Amino acid sequence: MLVTTIFLSRTATQKTFDMTLEAIASLQKSISEENLEIILVESNPDYLSSGFLYPAQVKVIVPNEPFNFHRFLNIGIQQAQGDYLALCNNDVLFHPQWMNEILKVSQAHPEIVSFSPSGQPMEQPERDYQLGYKVMQQVKGWCLVVKKEVFKTIGLLDETFSFYYADNDYAMTLKYYNLKHALVYRSYVEHLEKPSTFNRTQNMNVRAAMQQKYSLPDYLAQEQYLYVFGSESNMNDFLKFHNKWGSPKVLYRKNRIADQLIKYKLGFLNRLFLKLKF
Repeated sequence: MLVTTIFLSRTATQKTFDMTLEAIASLQKSISEENLEIILVESNPDYLSSGFLYPAQVKVIVPNEPFNFHRFLNIGIQQAQGDYLALCNNDVLFHPQWMNEILKVSQAHPEIVSFSPSGQPMEQPERDYQLGYKVMQQVKGWCLVVKKEVFKTIGLLDETFSFYYADNDYAMTLKYYNLKHALVYRSYVEHLEKPSTFNRTQNMNVRAAMQQKYSLPDYLAQEQYLYVFGSESNMNDFLKFHNKWGSPKVLYRKNRIADQLIKYKLGFLNRLFLKLKF
């Protein structure tokens, strides 16, 4: 069973290079060489002359275009030969047996086609996996393992999303096509990213500037949506998600209906209404 792991990286400093090397090394220890293909899509346009050099087993692709999260993943997906594709950040550490645990769930439940590992070890979980589409709970955007056949159904990832809300769009796309995703409890991949900080004053200043520049939905003036204004690019991707799937209030209602349809094995009906404008 060939597993293609696709990393995204911007190798411009020794620190980033060392971090990515550590991710690759931990991956190579966890999956035998004959079952592993590694693709790294590099966003530093000067990588080839930078002096940094990844192991020979790593296929490095340097696109001649600006970075776009989904676009760069799609480049890797189109090159991948594996039966399973792992779409990963470069700030992760793979623990032993992480992929074997996913394969166990996949083979026992072939209807599940998308997976995330747990971000922390669980010694004796009560069950092997949990179905669901909630971002940061079941859907861990820093490591998604997808059966390659999924992309025949959903097409490539939506390149409208340059970075933010890409995970949210992926989760909604799975639900739209009635494709099952699971968090696998015994699969452990450690995410090293430091938690982002929320600066209320900074976000308020960004919101004030954006209200002068854009026509924003009225609900974004509410305090609870201040997080959207962490940056202009964050806000832009939020608006793309809003335009595609609906406002948070509308999406909450849609998801409640979609979850009930899935529960009663009527998830195929999700395609009839999830993109409707309420």
